[in-house]
Amino acid sequence: MNALARINTPNVVGDVASKKRLVLLIEDERTQRVVLRTALERDGFEVEVAENGIKGLQAYASVQPDIVLLDVRMPGMDGFAVCSALRRQPGGDRLPILILTVLNDIESINRAYEVGATDFITKPVAWPVLGHRLRYMLRASDAFKDLAKSEAELARRVAERTAELETANRELEAFTYSVSHDLRAPLRAINGFATLLSATEMMALSPAGQGLLGRVVANATRMTQLIDDMLEFSRVTRATLKGTNVDLHGLAKGIAEELRDINPAAEVEIGPLPAVNGDRAMLRQVLANLMGNALKYSAKKDKPRIEIGATSSEGETIYFVRDNGAGFDKKYAGNMFKLFRRLHRESEFPGTGVGLVIVKRIIERHGGKVWAESKVGEGACFHFTLGKAK
Repeated sequence: MNALARINTPNVVGDVASKKRLVLLIEDERTQRVVLRTALERDGFEVEVAENGIKGLQAYASVQPDIVLLDVRMPGMDGFAVCSALRRQPGGDRLPILILTVLNDIESINRAYEVGATDFITKPVAWPVLGHRLRYMLRASDAFKDLAKSEAELARRVAERTAELETANRELEAFTYSVSHDLRAPLRAINGFATLLSATEMMALSPAGQGLLGRVVANATRMTQLIDDMLEFSRVTRATLKGTNVDLHGLAKGIAEELRDINPAAEVEIGPLPAVNGDRAMLRQVLANLMGNALKYSAKKDKPRIEIGATSSEGETIYFVRDNGAGFDKKYAGNMFKLFRRLHRESEFPGTGVGLVIVKRIIERHGGKVWAESKVGEGACFHFTLGKAK
């Protein structure tokens, strides 16, 4: 037989008690059930009682209590088994369960927590302690329920926002195709007719007319390149990455041969480049853009030199592309990775201001970062790391 609870019932305290919360009391000893039920009801709780573990599980399914007060030492199915079974019931994972026990040894206490008890209290029970413990557990349970509702609301909002973004991306893709078709076609016509006019009628034009025609051809060509670059930026932003083992050293050697016409006099040195897991086509574009820039901006040097290599810092591989070209003021370094931002005039070095933005986006999608160091007139060095592709 279990020890009797001591009754010393305080007035109803706190907002939790005022809500008439339902306590499921599972206790095999009749006198103990009566004493505890009387104390609980006097303190403002509603009470459902069960005289053993099986009936306790049945009562839980029927009444869905706010909290369970559970005796350990019961014949047949003891409190530990009942607690474990309650946790497996629908909604039981967040149910507050307070175990009543005369067992206060470490082994019993550890077992109570292992089977899922929220807390335990030893007999004989002092009612003020039990009452405050119940209210505290109910407040904590309410907080968890509010948190769960907030999580569900957040998940709903995230789902809505994701759907909106997917719609926006589809619209952007449709716009991209529109730009590709509706703008490039007339530009090709302008460029084609202007080139034809330049080839057949140039001598019939005045010097001023020849200059204007040259501007038409140059700007149509530049606009076409700008549209191509924007389409490429859109592609690398949306395309699915195809992870594979990429031989960066082999890629760099092939790109150097392809780009040699940009700066035939340049000395290109390619050091060891560790292979990496990533999207081969996109990483090839990173190297092509950086190496192309290095060749372009060093073209006015007497002895242009390009170096591609890698170093290691704190276990991380840092790749670099270095040149001895025009360089730039380091205080403007952040601008070069922004769309359409250029640090040199078009008349000095042609370009659209999109290439480095594409580099940054690809590297970020591979979990890496990119940065640049330079001094005016002393060349530039672009560093980048590659993490795990996203």
